[in-house]
Amino acid sequence: MPKSPVRKSVAALLLASGCLASASVSAETLEELDALSDLSADEAAGLEAARKQAGRGEYLDALATLERVLAVHPKSRDALLDHALYLCAIDDRQGGLLEISKLKKKQYGKKLIDQSRDRCERGSTG
Repeated sequence: MPKSPVRKSVAALLLASGCLASASVSAETLEELDALSDLSADEAAGLEAARKQAGRGEYLDALATLERVLAVHPKSRDALLDHALYLCAIDDRQGGLLEISKLKKKQYGKKLIDQSRDRCERGSTG
């Protein structure tokens, strides 16, 4: 079965950036990686998967899933915000705060950005 252009693009991006080996800590086969790539090609499904992973405490997997979502949907507001918050959750507060600082108040609202910054500074994920 031929691969879709989106799937080829995601695979190429993962290979080019050297992320294939760390695409998912729990993925063991190429078939599982393909399934994760397919899932994250759909923005809503990728966000849901990442949130489920984070809910289980699998923040590195959630970050990898969000990075695949962002490879296909680079302006996904939810993925950008969740990515920043999950960086904070793995104790990369500097990275998380940097990503939060790039969020536009016009798109997210001052209150949400302030709450996100506060959560990150506290190291809170919930």
